[in-house]
Amino acid sequence: MLLPAAVLVLTLILGAAASLRFSADSDPPPAPVSEVVPEAIQPLEVVEAPPAPAPQRPVESVAVEPERPVPQATVAEAVVPEAVVPEAAIPEVVVPEGRTGLIEALRRGELRPGSQADIARWATAARASGQSIETERLTGGAMDVFVVEKDVMVPGRLTGAHAVIFVLDAGKPFPRGDLGHSLVLDLPSGSCIGVTCGIMLSR
Repeated sequence: MLLPAAVLVLTLILGAAASLRFSADSDPPPAPVSEVVPEAIQPLEVVEAPPAPAPQRPVESVAVEPERPVPQATVAEAVVPEAVVPEAAIPEVVVPEGRTGLIEALRRGELRPGSQADIARWATAARASGQSIETERLTGGAMDVFVVEKDVMVPGRLTGAHAVIFVLDAGKPFPRGDLGHSLVLDLPSGSCIGVTCGIMLSR
């Protein structure tokens, strides 16, 4: 009984070994890893694309006119610029004040010394125009008298005891400036001009 069973087990072992050997001979050996990678997934060479050219602005066409000949001016046609003459600065006339200014006006011939006769001539003209005046204060000698001959600037500070009388003949220019307390006796009209006329022509 043991012999047939041992033969059966040996037969099975030999059959299994033959079967394993056959399967080992029929299967091909595994390929290396480098050969397993298909060509389709091989790394590709990266090629950089050239940079795109910058856009260029269109060139505007400019029409250039041909040069025209410039006619040469003759000597007679040549324009000579006028010479610019600088204006002369006129110095400001400074009139001395008070009696010093009156003396300067006498030296320049703008005034001449007057007298009581000049006041009498004016009083006659004033009464002829219908005025009722008293000339005692004018003829008392308290105020100097000057007759206007030319354009004159009245000196300053002719006030109080420094006030004077200006006699104005026909055709003579009226004195310019501030009269102060001085008077102007106008012969053609017989009028008195000044802030103290009322006081000097009354009693």
